[in-house]
Amino acid sequence: MHLLKAQDEKFKAIFVYNFTKYIDWPPKQGNFIISVLGTDPIAGELKGIASKKKVGQTSIEVKNIRTIGDIGNCNILYVSDSKSDALPQVLLQAKENNILVITENKDACKSGSCINFVSSGGKITYEISKKNIETNGLKVSGDLIQLGVLVN
Repeated sequence: MHLLKAQDEKFKAIFVYNFTKYIDWPPKQGNFIISVLGTDPIAGELKGIASKKKVGQTSIEVKNIRTIGDIGNCNILYVSDSKSDALPQVLLQAKENNILVITENKDACKSGSCINFVSSGGKITYEISKKNIETNGLKVSGDLIQLGVLVN
């Protein structure tokens, strides 16, 4: 079972990286920052991707953060399941700072998340909310919406 969970984290990290190709952020200075709120093995997988890939011409920086006060000016915020109770406060900062919020908690898109990972029939897929993405000042490609399960 641990191997399966590790494989899931690897798939989720690849999804997160691929989402960057379908979302437009307002211009920001510095690296493209992916922050992981809480302890989650996806952070290690994302760091592996960041060491080899870029978002456009921009280097990727992955940060582990423990509190909402540490969110700062990231582009993507991955909220681990253990920190899902912090989602309402996270969403306030996300809207102000054009952050794509990604979660892994049942019905999180209905609570304001932009993209939410779900496991269905042993496969990882995602729910996506165009409305929540646009509320955070981001633009999303129709291709990404078609690949996920649309929630509004």
